[in-house]
Amino acid sequence: MRDNATQGIDRRRFVGMIGAGATMSVAGCLGGSNGGNGDDGVQIGLLAFEPGSAPQGTAQEYAAELAVDEINDDGGVLGEEVELHVANYQGSPTTAEDRYLEFVVDDNVDMTAGVFQTEVMLDLMENIAEHQVVHISGGNTSPEVSRYLADDYDRYKYHFRPYGNGVLWAESVAEFAGYMHEEEGWDRVAVLNEEFEWTQPFSEDLPDLLEDQGIEVPYNERYPGDTDNFTPMFDSIEGEDADAVLMSMAHTAGPAQIQWRDEEREFAIAGLISQINDPGAHEAFDGATEFAMSNTPGVHTAELTDQTIPFAENYYDEFGVYPNDAFSYATYDGIKMWAEVVEQEETTDSEAIVPALASHTYEGTRGTVAFNGEGDEFPHDAQFGEDRLRRVNFQWQVDDDGDGIQEVVYPEDLATADYQEPEWF
Repeated sequence: MRDNATQGIDRRRFVGMIGAGATMSVAGCLGGSNGGNGDDGVQIGLLAFEPGSAPQGTAQEYAAELAVDEINDDGGVLGEEVELHVANYQGSPTTAEDRYLEFVVDDNVDMTAGVFQTEVMLDLMENIAEHQVVHISGGNTSPEVSRYLADDYDRYKYHFRPYGNGVLWAESVAEFAGYMHEEEGWDRVAVLNEEFEWTQPFSEDLPDLLEDQGIEVPYNERYPGDTDNFTPMFDSIEGEDADAVLMSMAHTAGPAQIQWRDEEREFAIAGLISQINDPGAHEAFDGATEFAMSNTPGVHTAELTDQTIPFAENYYDEFGVYPNDAFSYATYDGIKMWAEVVEQEETTDSEAIVPALASHTYEGTRGTVAFNGEGDEFPHDAQFGEDRLRRVNFQWQVDDDGDGIQEVVYPEDLATADYQEPEWF
């Protein structure tokens, strides 16, 4: 559903043209500009990290497939069937750039979605600006991505993130810690984060947010993302007499959870622990997730909107697992929201879609999705609040059949269970 002027350009020739300084002349032919009058259908390209093996990329692929299937079952977009292209970028910025160019040049896509790692997303921002194709992110969380738009909105306006960024996550985690401070006596809280760009707000902003609520922060450390021995750090945290540790991690939850439980540490674990947001984590970690908590956009047990549970059950029926974090919820909502705006505007032209999407509100699986504006601190990140999106904090608990289940313990109005203190405390 885009201008066909660039179809048939050999990719090697295209890369050579970029090197010769022809980027802008070629980019001007891109961006979904035929207004829905072409004969190639509507094309969506998804950049996923190791789909089929890594839970993040697999969740993005499943959510995109479900969204596209539902759109097509409902008549497609502008009377055309939507085709989904999925590419594995393998965690590499270079591979992601190659796959992206294949999407926008060879496949002539109308929009792109996905990308989990912040470092990869930051590297792609220039490509998105050059090719002027709407990209809807589905997992990366660094505020640095939004700052591209804040610094030069007209150039980078094609990027949208229907779930926000790490600054908001840190605020949400701090709010939960304040609740536990009042309810469970979390007076001293440690902070421990993986050394990745997306975790910076948890190291830099979270301690002050906690102290503003009367919580002491005796420990604030970062560690390499390939760490597998947490015992020395846990010794230090216990030595500081911490009631809990707030962790932001996406790669090292396995050894951290197992060592915390096996060593029966005398502090609670919470924060934003991406791997245990996966509904299959309890089984994958042999039950070591029990009593651990994490912050997430949604879980299948909590009815955030009237779409949450139907979406989760349809997802389960189709794929045999429940949705996983923003990788599922935001990818699904983002694609459905884009399709709704395309129908409204009767075109896939990015120059028409960007302002329409920026001003649109969409009732999704987690609440009402609406984007920050050009003059806001984080342009095109989703808005948060009582009438927009909210975050929930869940705890892994075990039901009467011995199965792990993600139970929301905060906010109170969305809670599905009370907090359970670890049995060894």
